Amino acid sequence: MVLSDTEIRAALDDNRLKIDPYPGERIGPSSVDLLLHPSLRILPSPDEVRGVSIDPREVQVANLISQQPEHRLDRDGPCKMRHGQVIIGKTLETIALPVDLAGRIEGKSSLARLGLAVHITAPTIQAGFRGSLVLEMYNAGPWTLELTEGMQIAQVIFEQMGSRPSQGYQGQFQDQR
Repeated sequence: MVLSDTEIRAALDDNRLKIDPYPGERIGPSSVDLLLHPSLRILPSPDEVRGVSIDPREVQVANLISQQPEHRLDRDGPCKMRHGQVIIGKTLETIALPVDLAGRIEGKSSLARLGLAVHITAPTIQAGFRGSLVLEMYNAGPWTLELTEGMQIAQVIFEQMGSRPSQGYQGQFQDQR
């Protein structure tokens, strides 16, 4: 069952669900709008890595991403995201889900209509997760898009679990910032 704005506010007020900073006016009827953190990692273009092959089973993805150039929106200004480009970002907010709530991060329709996908194929937020939400952004549209610090970039939808899982999320991305 998807949580309504009333249920989201109650979970936040009870400290069962945590979103920092508190989203206030960004709580919609069935989701919470999330803001773009100023730190972005720019992945290379296909021309820059022509002939390079990566076996995902043998590479530490987090290490590979951390080696990519950083663009700081608060220092460098807006990031111009070209057609076909992939940028790794994250939400300004950190969240903490209780063990009986899961979530999904989804795009904003206004940005999707310009061709911006914010999670490619990884929308699931496991019950019990804590941390920032990482965005695997892809510009499928024909325009260069300007990403700016604090823009409303995505939305999160919370879902009540049908039954309590045996344990909450314990994976490698717990407490990511």
